[in-house]
Amino acid sequence: MFVPGSRRYDNPAAYLFKPAQWETHRREFCRLVGKSPDVSQVLPLVMDELDEALTDLEEVLGRGDGPVRLNDDGELVISPLTAEDIPSEAEDLHAELERMLPNVSIASLLVEMDQHTGFLDCFVHAGGKQARSPQFKRNLIACLIGLSTNLGLHGMAASCGIPYDVLAWTAEWYIREETLREANICLVNYHHKLPVTAMFGSGTLSSSDGQRFPTRGRLITARHLNKYFVSEGISTYTHVSGQHSTFGTKVIVATHRETHYVLDEILGNATDLPITEHATDTHGDVVTWTPHAPLARMGGQMCRQTGPFRRWLCGSCTIVARTARIGSNCSTTRASRSKSSRGSCASSVRGTARRTPSCRTRTTFGTCGGSSASAV
Repeated sequence: MFVPGSRRYDNPAAYLFKPAQWETHRREFCRLVGKSPDVSQVLPLVMDELDEALTDLEEVLGRGDGPVRLNDDGELVISPLTAEDIPSEAEDLHAELERMLPNVSIASLLVEMDQHTGFLDCFVHAGGKQARSPQFKRNLIACLIGLSTNLGLHGMAASCGIPYDVLAWTAEWYIREETLREANICLVNYHHKLPVTAMFGSGTLSSSDGQRFPTRGRLITARHLNKYFVSEGISTYTHVSGQHSTFGTKVIVATHRETHYVLDEILGNATDLPITEHATDTHGDVVTWTPHAPLARMGGQMCRQTGPFRRWLCGSCTIVARTARIGSNCSTTRASRSKSSRGSCASSVRGTARRTPSCRTRTTFGTCGGSSASAV
């Protein structure tokens, strides 16, 4: 049952490939999922898997005390997952490791990280001034701590003894969005090269989500949102790699849909992280990539190209975009954001990426509203 032209109850077949389109993508898709394109070979294997799964389900339902059971009315009941017990050996090891870690101040940590990475050198003077006083890094660290905590510059000046006008001058001339971004790239790249970091993954997976923070005073991006703020607030949309490093952060309006910002930091990824997969919640939007849409990295890095066409249906589900490397070089490519479509999912609004002369292909990005939670 479906309603033609409906946004919530449209025909599910409208989201699938047409037969002619599927033929051009069949072999590539089967190669990616590791399946044979010959249905006569795959279908018997799938039927055997289904029979085995149904047999196991019948045994669980027959016992009546498993995680899946039938109640007195014949309705299927699925019990919630139980919490796993942590072995006592693991808790003892955790406590031992915690005792081995020294308690250090934030300032000492920043000083040591600068010795390893030199990230404070990324904060350059807005007017191009090269000379720096011997106390410059001390003042800069004080500004970073004050601005990143609830102290503020006034509170930091009162607690550390550095005059407020010195901190205000340092913050005004050295701490900007572009310098913070360069410093963060420096830290992420250093973290990515550490041997212990590889234990958390290769850095190919990333995820993104928004966090909401209340604000004081009048800000252009602040909005009233009674669910989260007493007065006004903003959202920070962050991209985090599978190695637990934050490689992208953007301040957005709290009332905007976060889906429109999913691709920004992926297309503008200037770190050494080889991002090839991304997961996020879409909050009822559809994110659509056309075939062979490049995900370019800044700084002339390798351009990555998507595999077969992936179209994710509407719904508050998790989307995963997969990409595969190609050998072409391209410079910065950014996708423009498109507003949510008010029509059906099949008529989603598209936004086309601006491309540089050295990149021969385009990236398209579309969103639309909806409610189902399926993916093809």
